[in-house]
Amino acid sequence: MVSLTSASPDPQGFERLFQWLGGDQRELDPTELDIEFHTNTKILLNDEKVLMAFKAGRDVSLFTNLRIIIIDVQGLVGCKILYTSIPYRSIHAYSVESAGIWDRDSELNLYTRNRWNLAKIDMDFRSGKTDIMQIQKLLTGFIVGRPTDSKIVFGPKNYGIHERKAVGWNSLAAGFFDNSKEIDPAEINEKLHVDIPMLLEEETVLRAFSQARDMFLYTNRRFLIVDTKGLSGQRVKYKSIPYKYVHALEFETAGHLDRDAEVYCHTDISDVISNGIPRQVGLLRTKQSILVKHTDIYEVGKLLLAHTLFDDIPTEDVEPEIEITF
Repeated sequence: MVSLTSASPDPQGFERLFQWLGGDQRELDPTELDIEFHTNTKILLNDEKVLMAFKAGRDVSLFTNLRIIIIDVQGLVGCKILYTSIPYRSIHAYSVESAGIWDRDSELNLYTRNRWNLAKIDMDFRSGKTDIMQIQKLLTGFIVGRPTDSKIVFGPKNYGIHERKAVGWNSLAAGFFDNSKEIDPAEINEKLHVDIPMLLEEETVLRAFSQARDMFLYTNRRFLIVDTKGLSGQRVKYKSIPYKYVHALEFETAGHLDRDAEVYCHTDISDVISNGIPRQVGLLRTKQSILVKHTDIYEVGKLLLAHTLFDDIPTEDVEPEIEITF
């Protein structure tokens, strides 16, 4: 077997040039990679298994049952290789961004508790060759899932566009207002279980808020921010923040002349402010403005308290059961 970290003869022509320039990733057979890195390049543990694998140029990204491994082949001859391991327990938030009409790639962002160069990891994936929602589902199983959850089974991959609903100018104009109103959580819960597979089987949307084209969702496991981008509305970013990494919260009631109240979540997630010199890395804080006409801000505060202070969160790292089928 030729080592999969060596230079690959395919794809050819302009596609190969774009791959080198853009660095976006195409999917590989995880079984083949599992054999490669258990036998020839022995970087996997005995009980470790490759679940998903991707390749961009000479570089390879592995999603195993224990960690994400980024293999960076350096230099002209490829003799120098950097192996970066990111355990799932170090990932405290993550986001996936679907490809829009004019985009050639989807994106994955990992937010960790590291304070330096691994505070945030960005990965691009080739549109039409990667199912970004399956990657999201895998991460959700390891980061948000619990040992008592049902086995996560992956079906056939969907390489098409998950978001097909275009957005009109009325919704774009509404984006100038920064407060949100409450919507029916049952409708969103069904959509994110059936149409766009975001949620675990045991996960339920408890409260949902709409702000122009965006949404703020509170499930029984995490705080989910849905950010719709572009004129078409088909490029959507889903950012997940598990409650177990929210270490303080604030909510501010509306004043005498205010229409909205605010909710703030303080986390231990690294927030890169500047990569320049000196480098600035703070801690992530979220903010949501809520119209008080239809929502009791105290009820939102109680929901957050119930899941950040009293929720039954396992203290030990136990591997969830995940099965991938095609």
